[in-house]
Amino acid sequence: MTNNCKIIMYHYVRPIKNSEYSEIKGLEIDQFQNQIEFLRKNFHFGDIHILFDSIESGNIENNDLVFLTFDDGLKDHYNYVFPILKKEKIQGLFFPPAKPIEENIVLDVHKIHFILASVKDKKILVNDIFERIHKFRKNWEIDEPEKLWKRLANPNRFDSGEVIFLKRILQRELPKNVRETITQELFDKYVTTDEAEFAKKLYLSLEEIKEMSDEGMYFGSHSYSHEWLAYLDPENLDKEIKKSWNFCKKINSDKQQIMCYPYGNHNSNVIEKLLEYNFKAGLTTDVGDAILNNENAFNLRRYDTNDFPQ
Repeated sequence: MTNNCKIIMYHYVRPIKNSEYSEIKGLEIDQFQNQIEFLRKNFHFGDIHILFDSIESGNIENNDLVFLTFDDGLKDHYNYVFPILKKEKIQGLFFPPAKPIEENIVLDVHKIHFILASVKDKKILVNDIFERIHKFRKNWEIDEPEKLWKRLANPNRFDSGEVIFLKRILQRELPKNVRETITQELFDKYVTTDEAEFAKKLYLSLEEIKEMSDEGMYFGSHSYSHEWLAYLDPENLDKEIKKSWNFCKKINSDKQQIMCYPYGNHNSNVIEKLLEYNFKAGLTTDVGDAILNNENAFNLRRYDTNDFPQ
């Protein structure tokens, strides 16, 4: 008996190569199908009941168990993922942030993705950011952009230094009001000024979610507005989790809930608040096998789809 398993994290699954946004980081549909075939040959697919039972008991009967998780509530998941999972009789675990579905807006995290995908020469975006930071420095305490560049432009296994810089600046580094303003300006300039229509095409609808749920897919929480939960003050943390909890209950009124932490960001305060709302587990972005027991329930590690053959 063991309590280790593999949980795989997916985001975009769509026709990418010849699309308008060919630089979006994700899987082509045939790559997803190929990966499903590989996983079926080498693992056993788990479902939400096995996940919760294994956490409670601390044991897994199969030592080659794998779970598939899909973040961000993207329309891709209904159009391309759901038909494949339904055909293959695999349960997917889906984690939509509630705000874009309930309010028909585009989250900043996705605005940033599509800004990056719309401009091939990332130096143009870096220069745009530099100009705007210089403007905001008149009224805000912000480091010179050159200093920010030296500190933040560090490439990782997926992104160049320029892309990392742009993501860090717009996701976290600048004051909230400043980064939201800059992100909106760049989204309007390079992507679209019709945010509502873009959101409708990008995210799942409540009707699509209910259809998928009725067909056996599981839906959990990805917070309400995809915030960095560990950085929120107690009042706003409570609002994020409460509103997300209420959204999940609209879909899964009789199911136990999992929090999929936005950006993988969490701490003891976040876990304590989740326990208040009777959440049963939390998914991180830390890479490695997940250990299914009560002690590790709120720190379940995941692999990226790129860690497996496609």
